[in-house]
Amino acid sequence: MDQKRPTIAGDEEMAAEKPLKPALQKPPGFRDQQNQPSAPPSGTGRRPRPIHPASLYPEKKRRCSFCRVFCCCVCIFLAVILLIFLIAVAVFFLWYSPKLPVVRLASFKISNFNFSDGNSDDGWSFLTADTTAVLDFRNPNGKLTFYYRDADVAVILGEKDFETNLRSTKVKGFIEKPGNRTAVIVPTRVTKRQVDDPTAKRLQAELKGKKLLVTVTAKTKVGLAVGSRKIVAVGVSLRCGGVRLQTLDSQMAKCTIKLLKWITLRS
Repeated sequence: MDQKRPTIAGDEEMAAEKPLKPALQKPPGFRDQQNQPSAPPSGTGRRPRPIHPASLYPEKKRRCSFCRVFCCCVCIFLAVILLIFLIAVAVFFLWYSPKLPVVRLASFKISNFNFSDGNSDDGWSFLTADTTAVLDFRNPNGKLTFYYRDADVAVILGEKDFETNLRSTKVKGFIEKPGNRTAVIVPTRVTKRQVDDPTAKRLQAELKGKKLLVTVTAKTKVGLAVGSRKIVAVGVSLRCGGVRLQTLDSQMAKCTIKLLKWITLRS
């Protein structure tokens, strides 16, 4: 059987018969938020920067933040340590009231002092001398102990251009308990020490009149101790005397203590 094929005219008539839905009218002032381009903020001609997630931030900012936190922690730690140290020092001074040792040059004796002439034309003489110095150490503290290491003690005779340094002597260290007093004897012997003739004559003349200037120096380490516990030891330089022999016959000469090569204290 032959099937009927619809004609073009018939299709157009059927399409014309179907009702068409009217298009929705947009109300006045309506704006499509999806298709509308973003406008720059008022007063600036630039578009706002896009907001990136935290994972896209540069790694440098993270490192700077970590360094700041670390530096702050270190500074706080050091400040706390310094505060504790200052409190400990203040408590120590209030409780023990530490005082410097008192050191004096108690006496100085010359048992032998001779010059032997060298060649008559060379202008030099040779000194042979035996001296004995007595250093007086006193501990004025009631609770602290001083301990002294081995010391190098030197004797200097004369002044200015005529100053003559005799050989140094090694003195054994000792411990000085609270309130104690210790006398340290320092013997010095020099043989054939070369001295120019003007100095030799000057020293002999001053010795006869007891106007010879005497100075005793020492280098050692002095430490503090509470009971049997040693706290600290520092290097010190002692300089005693600088006075005439006739003055030492009636009174002891004071000493100065130098700490750390630039702090000078009178004992």
